[in-house]
Amino acid sequence: MKKSKNILILDCGCQNYGVGGTLNHFYSDYAMKELEKVGHQVKLTLVEGSWEVEEEVEKIQWADVLIVQTPGWWMTTPWQFVRYEDLVFVKIASGDGRHHQTPDKGYGTGGTLTDKHYMISSTWNAPKAAFDREGDFFEGRGVDGVFFPLRKAFEFLGMKQLPSFMANDVIKNPTFDDDKKRFKEHLKKVFGEE
Repeated sequence: MKKSKNILILDCGCQNYGVGGTLNHFYSDYAMKELEKVGHQVKLTLVEGSWEVEEEVEKIQWADVLIVQTPGWWMTTPWQFVRYEDLVFVKIASGDGRHHQTPDKGYGTGGTLTDKHYMISSTWNAPKAAFDREGDFFEGRGVDGVFFPLRKAFEFLGMKQLPSFMANDVIKNPTFDDDKKRFKEHLKKVFGEE
């Protein structure tokens, strides 16, 4: 097993017009159980729920790894997570890395969380080919390309990326059992196993 880590899961499963959130709650809970089984310490924040800014700042400072478990809503995360970023990340950011002597150099290099990592795990109704195939909807950019702003927010804080996970076609052509197996394997590969 890899060295035990402190892991914070940000569960972005949210409702829209009274539906939604269940699948991402499942993945968040499943990740928590699987990671605890192999000796990691795990905390979870329900982004749509009730949370306190200072407590979230403490959790992020405690964590070695943040996992963002999110649905893809309108090609990004739900607004509830953007609100979380706006209120919590601003308390952690320590400057943009530039200096008055060279204001056009170094933007985005001021993050101090350089000993921390993050992982994006997402669920989409779009098929995988829509992300990876040239000429398809996401222009062959892959899920990390679609989540460019989210990745840059973490990089701004100084954090490093771990490999992403994505479950596709979760409404029109669901393959839940296969996706669950892939997710378990992904967690083992990234975080270690028993």
